[in-house]
Parts: sequence; C-alpha cells; structure tokens
Amino acid sequence: MANTNLLIPGTGGITLMDNMGNDLGYPVKMRLGVLSQELFNLPGPNLVELLSMEHTPGQIAPVKTSLRPGTSILPGHALETAYNQVPGNFQRFLYDWRSDIRHSAQRLLDFLHQEKPVNGRWNIVTHSQGGLLAIVASKLLPDPNDFADLVASVTFVAAPLAGTVNAARALIDGDQMGKSEVAEFQQILRTWPSLYQMLPAWPVLHDSAGGQLPPSQQLNQLAGWGGLSNITGDMIDRCTAAQAILENPLAAMNGDIQVTFLNGRNRVTGVAIERNGDGTPGQTAATAQGDTLVPYEQTFTFVGPVIRPFVEGFDSPCREHAFLLCDPSVMTRVKQLLRS
Repeated sequence: MANTNLLIPGTGGITLMDNMGNDLGYPVKMRLGVLSQELFNLPGPNLVELLSMEHTPGQIAPVKTSLRPGTSILPGHALETAYNQVPGNFQRFLYDWRSDIRHSAQRLLDFLHQEKPVNGRWNIVTHSQGGLLAIVASKLLPDPNDFADLVASVTFVAAPLAGTVNAARALIDGDQMGKSEVAEFQQILRTWPSLYQMLPAWPVLHDSAGGQLPPSQQLNQLAGWGGLSNITGDMIDRCTAAQAILENPLAAMNGDIQVTFLNGRNRVTGVAIERNGDGTPGQTAATAQGDTLVPYEQTFTFVGPVIRPFVEGFDSPCREHAFLLCDPSVMTRVKQLLRS
C-alpha cells in the first residue's frame, strides 16, 4: 500500500468549537482569522470565561479548556482559506492550538500509531505550529530511530523553530479581532501555553539603545515581563521546557526520513522588542526578512548549521506566513517532496 499524506495545520488554520458543536471561529487577530457572531456578541467577562484555559503546574494536559461551567473547547475544522490548495487526498490532524505543544504532540503521536497506513508510512506536511508538534512527537519515542517506522517524509512549511515575535506580541498586546476588550483578551491569551512555547528563543528583548538584554531578562524568563499581569511562572516553565525539546530538531529524524524546511524570506518580520522604562516589553524595535511571522536568517542562524542543508527559501512574490500553502511555488514543491 502507498504512503498516506497528512497535513498538520498551523495555529491560524484550525477553528475552535464547543462541546455542543457551536463553531467559535478563530478568536485571534490574523488576516485569515474568523470570529463567530456568537463571540462578537459576548461581553468581555463572558469571553474570558469561555476562552480561557486552566492548568496545573507540572501537568501537561489542561485541567479545563474553558472556564464556562459545563463547556469544553475542541478543535473544529481546518480553514480552507489557508489550505484550499492542499490536495483532497490529504488527511488532516486537528488539535487545540492553544494547548501545551507537548500535549498536542502526544495526541499526534497516538494518531500516527493508530491510523498508520497498512504496508506504508506517513508523508507529513506541517504548517507553522504544526511543525513543532512533529518535532516534539518524534522525540517522545524511546529510540531516536523509531520515528522512521511511522514516517517517510516531513515537509516543514514555515515552522517557527526558534519562536516568533508574533507570539510575544499576542501576549503583550492582547491580540484580538478588533473588539474593545483588550484587557480581557490579554487575560485570555495569557492562559494559552502554546503562545509561550513559541516565544523567541533568541535574545529578543533590547534596551532603548538597541543592545541585547542579558539572558536572565529575556522573555523566556519571568523577569523579562517586568511584572506584567497574569504572566505566571508555570507558563514560563512550559516555555523553557518546550524550547529545550525543540533544540536540535533533527535529533529523532533518523533512518530514511526525508526532511525539508520550506520558508519565505521576502517579507518584513519582527526580530526584536524594546523594553519599556518600567521593565515591561514594549514595541517591536527591529525587523528582518522572513514570512511575516518566522524570520529567515534569525531562525536558521539560531538553530545552527546542521539544519541548513535541508532548508529551501522562497523569495518574491511568495505569499505571507498564513497563506504559504496557498502559494503556487510552495505547493508545487510540497507535492514534489511526497514519497510514494
């Protein structure tokens, strides 16, 4: 039997729904974001109750996916606006992109085992956060060679291997869909572990003169947030734990697994944030070329030279991060990399 193709969407590519089947859309400001009418009509305190999560320190799985009594939140469907060029024969792995990446990666690994093609393996195509799930899943197996028993190829499209300033901006600003409840969205987003786990691993915080702050004052340390409300030590611990796992992303991609990283490098992308006078992180202070979310040179320089032979860069007119799998040149290359 031939290998089976699997898409693991990114953060911006999966809607949310509640346990009653109500579509909640995608409640974070992005170009492809969709906020359902139900969420538009909710006052701030009700949004906080519905969309916030609850976690116990040391426990990867969430205690609650919603604080509304009797409600839980689940992944809904992949957004066709982001993936309408992905062939129909691809399966789609759906996950709650708010959750701890390690929790979602375990679910992915279970899926790969349970649904493994008979006499075949998986061709995995990942987008954005989906790539981090694949890396973490590969490292959950007892032997670093075991992932090759399941997987024939992994094509990473725009994986934030070293994080992204956009995750920091979401936590700082309360990134939301044009509503007035900025404080409420700050409170909501600061309960989502995956945003912390996609914080920049490089020294992103600078002083007013442009100098890098020391490691102890960066955003993967509690001191880097300058006492900003609702930033907890537990979430910072989740950040550093995930960043440690994501180091050396090829460590368990052994055997004959074909690995390719496809990244845009033609759009302005944040790489540094200036610290405010009160010690809190402030405005984006420097940019470089990337895909609007993943900076190209910053990412691959930080990850190290071992990954360079597997990287392919796309220049203008390549589309932005959220729509890279709608870009004809990227999708043509993705299809060429599928193994039969």
